[in-house]
Amino acid sequence: MIERPELEGSPFDPKKYGSTAKKLDDQLMAEISPAWAPMLQEFLVDAELLAMQKWANSVAVKRLRHNDHGPVHMRIAALHSLRILNKLIEGNVQPSVVTEGYGERVHAEVALVLGALMHDVGMGVTRQKHEWHSAAMADRMFDRYLPKFFPDDIASQVMVRTLAREIIIGHMGNEKVYSVEAGALLVADGTDMTSGRSRLVGMLHKEPAVGDMHKISADAVTKVCIETGENKPVAISILMDDYAGIFQVEQVLMPKVDASPIKGFLEINVRVTGEPERRYLR
Repeated sequence: MIERPELEGSPFDPKKYGSTAKKLDDQLMAEISPAWAPMLQEFLVDAELLAMQKWANSVAVKRLRHNDHGPVHMRIAALHSLRILNKLIEGNVQPSVVTEGYGERVHAEVALVLGALMHDVGMGVTRQKHEWHSAAMADRMFDRYLPKFFPDDIASQVMVRTLAREIIIGHMGNEKVYSVEAGALLVADGTDMTSGRSRLVGMLHKEPAVGDMHKISADAVTKVCIETGENKPVAISILMDDYAGIFQVEQVLMPKVDASPIKGFLEINVRVTGEPERRYLR
C-alpha cells in the first residue's frame, strides 16, 4: 500500500510536501531522460503546481467523497504512464511524435509527465468535465516552463503543449485520443487502485453512501506492477486479497484500456490470493 498524507490544515501550505510524494519524485527522476532532469526537478516542487494538486484533493476527498486525486495520485499516474511508455519503446512501439517524424523521445516524455502531473487539477473546480478544467489550468504552467524546457524552439513548445493537452483531456476516456502518449496516461490513470488511495475518504466519511464500492474495492487491491509482458510489450499485474478488487479492474481500468490506442500492446493479469491467475488481455 502506498501511504497518502492526511488532509489537515490549508492545502496551500508549501511546507506540507509529503514524504510519499518525494519518494515518487525520486522514482520519476530515475525513469526520465537525463537531459531534462534538472527542469523536471524544478517543476515538481513548483508552489503553484503543489497548490493546484492539493486543492484538487481537498475538494475530491472532503467535498465529493472521492478517492485521492492529489499530489500522490498524480505522481503515481505520471510514474506508471512513463513506465508504460518505456516498456512500449523497449518493445519497438515508439511514441507518436517519433513515429510521425516530428519529435524525439524527450518531447513525448515532457508532454506525458507534465500532462500526468496536472491531469486532475481541474477537480478543484468540479468533477464533471474536470479534464477540460485541468487543461485550462495547466496553461499557466506551460507558459512558464515550456520556454525553459525548449528555449528558442517555438515548434517544440507548441507540439508539447498540444500533446500534453490531449493527454490531459483524454484521461477519462470521454474524448477519443489517438497518440501513444495519451493512451499511456489513459491506462495509467486506471492503475492507481491500491488500498492507500481510498484510506483518506474512509477516515473522513464513516457513514455509508452511494459510491462506496470504489472505496471498498480499492481496499482489496494490494499492489499494481508495470512489467514486460510474455507476448506483448507491457503487462499490468494487479494483486489483491479479495475478489472485491475485481470491481476496480472491470469498472475502472478496463474501460480505460478499451478506449486506449495502446490496448493491443497490453496484457492485464489479476492475481487474487490463493486463487488461479485471471487474464483479461493476453
